[in-house]
Amino acid sequence: MLSVSLTPDKFGYYVVGDRSTYSKYEAIEWSKQTKNNTEWNFNRSVFDSIDWKTEPETDLWTMYKMRAKQIRDSYDYVVLWYSGGSDSHNILHAWLDAGLKIDEIATTWNYSATGDYFNHYNAEITNVVLPDIKLLKEKYEFKFRLVDISQYCVDLFQSWGNEFEYHINFHPSVNNPAKHLFRDKIKDYKDMIEAGKKVCFVWGKEKPIIHMEDGKHYFQFSDNIDNCVGPYVQRNYYKGWYDELFYWTPDFPLIPVKQAHVLKNFVNNSANRFFFENIRKDKFQTNGISKYLNMHLRDDVVKTLLYPKWSNNIFCNGKTSTFTYSIRDTWFLKSNINEATRYYEMIDSYYKAIGHDDTKKRRNIIPHYSPKYWIE
Repeated sequence: MLSVSLTPDKFGYYVVGDRSTYSKYEAIEWSKQTKNNTEWNFNRSVFDSIDWKTEPETDLWTMYKMRAKQIRDSYDYVVLWYSGGSDSHNILHAWLDAGLKIDEIATTWNYSATGDYFNHYNAEITNVVLPDIKLLKEKYEFKFRLVDISQYCVDLFQSWGNEFEYHINFHPSVNNPAKHLFRDKIKDYKDMIEAGKKVCFVWGKEKPIIHMEDGKHYFQFSDNIDNCVGPYVQRNYYKGWYDELFYWTPDFPLIPVKQAHVLKNFVNNSANRFFFENIRKDKFQTNGISKYLNMHLRDDVVKTLLYPKWSNNIFCNGKTSTFTYSIRDTWFLKSNINEATRYYEMIDSYYKAIGHDDTKKRRNIIPHYSPKYWIE
């Protein structure tokens, strides 16, 4: 059996001089005080030692099933967080194809705050997740948990008080860090953990980030994972808070290597403009660039290349344009509750700390990256 590493460090940490922290905000504070640069370490002891230029022979679907079994064999109770998007869809189907037991499938929405089944947050749940669960229930036995995240967004400010900034790294939009409270607030999880069970949350993070320099592609990890696992969760790891990023993991490091090569091979061998776009909405995360066209590989093409069971006919809302004042949090941002005021104050403070222009408050936070891993 392939074992998993049980350490919060595997989700990355920041290094400033001879000090380390899980918090980007704290790292930036230290950097200003000491004049040392802030570096982000994502399992460098593993990924620096890999031959990234050699494509693994094993196909991706086999790797996905092996990874699913690795997780299943390592924990007593596994929660698959399923959004209906391509990343979690792939995990679910790899899990089923490997013949593995499903303990629980869980998802989040904000219906109690919005009363809207088809807003940007809830539409994928309504159109994809709930119909999928209905079909799966006809064939398999498992628990389905639909978590309304609305109150958790408000509870953040009571739970974290003046420490809010220290618990977010890249995704400050309140619906993202609200997920970090589940093991504090949901009794089922608390009871199982207190009973000594190894309860694991499995998250669909992340697709490859591939840039090109001097005609050659390289891969990088980014600190954009805190919509799944952030500083608050890492600091509570000692309580038995176990998480697994399905794709970005030191426990199965060849998955991102193979994914990177699949995309690189495609962009290097296709000159069909249909698969590419001229402008990226997110300049920090690209999927590869055609040397022939100087165009970026489209997101929907990436999904079909990486995930054999995915169809672009499946309903998809797409990503939000910002992870700060997200459209998913409109109900919160336009409310008159004190927590909304605190959120705006926090964002102002955060932007000033990281050096963003205060007149562009919808800008996403600039990510920290791993070293460049050349794939050609």
